[in-house]
Amino acid sequence: MPRPEDLLKLAGVGRFQVMALLQAARYYVLEKDLDKAKSFGLNRAIFYAWAKHYGPRYPRYNVTLEQLLRKAAKRRPGEKCPEGMVEVLGECVQVSRRGWFMIGGQEQTPRDFDKEVRYKVSKLMDWDRAWRAALEYVSLFPEWVLRDPQRFYKLVYEPVRDTFFAKLLRGEKPAPPKHILEKLESLRKTEERTRQLGLDAFMKKN
Repeated sequence: MPRPEDLLKLAGVGRFQVMALLQAARYYVLEKDLDKAKSFGLNRAIFYAWAKHYGPRYPRYNVTLEQLLRKAAKRRPGEKCPEGMVEVLGECVQVSRRGWFMIGGQEQTPRDFDKEVRYKVSKLMDWDRAWRAALEYVSLFPEWVLRDPQRFYKLVYEPVRDTFFAKLLRGEKPAPPKHILEKLESLRKTEERTRQLGLDAFMKKN
């Protein structure tokens, strides 16, 4: 019986498809638009594949988990996207007249996503199962992680980029590493305590 990793290689399914799928799921969870989610997912997968080969200008996200979780999520005041681009989920992206995301003047349409991702994945497993798994996995993370591209890359995509589809083929459910979930939960509790202390102080003054 071939190993899942061997089947994925034969089908041409790898990190590119994982990135496209999770980026599409990320967009859909936040914006609830399936067609644009497909366009965004393929667009980001193409961008990061290009940046990997040609982009010393682009950060490789070599930061510690602690730095990443505590960094400011918003762009610096006054910093804007280059002309012809708009900000989408923390990244500057080109948008065509028809509303699809694009790179180098080329649109990434839902049909393109189906060709490059859905059809390849469907050779190995039920697509609806893969899509549901992606939505469930992405939904495990808080919105402030999903809306930040650096956090998404390091906390959501990177831990499963080589295992997401292999786990599904084995009948397993992709899940974030335990230490990341523990860190996120610890931060959530800290923020709740901080808000409560602030409310208590306000109530005492009034």
